[in-house]
Amino acid sequence: MKKIIILFCFVFFLNASASADEIHVAVASNFKYTLQKLADAFKEKTGHDLVISSASSGKLFTQIIHGAPYDVFLSADEKRVDLLIEEHMAADKNAYVYALGRLVLYSNLEQSADCKTILHSSRLRHLAIANPKIAPYGAAAKQVLEKLGLWQQLKPRLVMGENIAQTFQFVSTGNAQAGFIARSMLDMGEINDHACIWDIPTDMYSKINQKMVALKRSKKKIPVEAFMRYIRSAEARAIIRANGYDVL
Repeated sequence: MKKIIILFCFVFFLNASASADEIHVAVASNFKYTLQKLADAFKEKTGHDLVISSASSGKLFTQIIHGAPYDVFLSADEKRVDLLIEEHMAADKNAYVYALGRLVLYSNLEQSADCKTILHSSRLRHLAIANPKIAPYGAAAKQVLEKLGLWQQLKPRLVMGENIAQTFQFVSTGNAQAGFIARSMLDMGEINDHACIWDIPTDMYSKINQKMVALKRSKKKIPVEAFMRYIRSAEARAIIRANGYDVL
């Protein structure tokens, strides 16, 4: 009887190992850090690995349109996922708003409690934003500057990152004195002791509903479905909240 139990456990282990798979995930730069944490928890539960590629949502969308072999796409907006559904490259039933993004202004200059005063300061030589054409957080930053009546005035001082991660790097390295970044990125690098943060009111920019979808071309149906279920779980939602996002 003991030998039978040992044999059963051995066969079960082999089957579990054989069923473990890799899922190729394209993720917007702002969510990469959080996804790495989710990937660790997901692997512990299922054995499946996430192979993560990050860039701006626009760049990843273009790669997918041109045949990049991703299984899942986590965009920083809804628009590009909806376009993939319209192009029949993904199914609406597999789409899910996994996070609600928040925009902040981060400055590495010592400022008063009202951090947004940096936008009017002569000390602001360079202001970093993500490219509004390809990055949802960049588009949100442009909306904020337009609402403040500062877009045209500050346009000559703008430095544009390809994505929100590069935008954050401009500020954290001192190459820009301030920048609009995702709130979630404040935990990704060393923030200067004298830095200031302006948590921008959400009514100053369009909602950043970050949407994900499984791609029809994927041949990893079982692990992909497991990942889509996991992202909806209470555990995953708690991890997402803890990393600076809201969830529906």
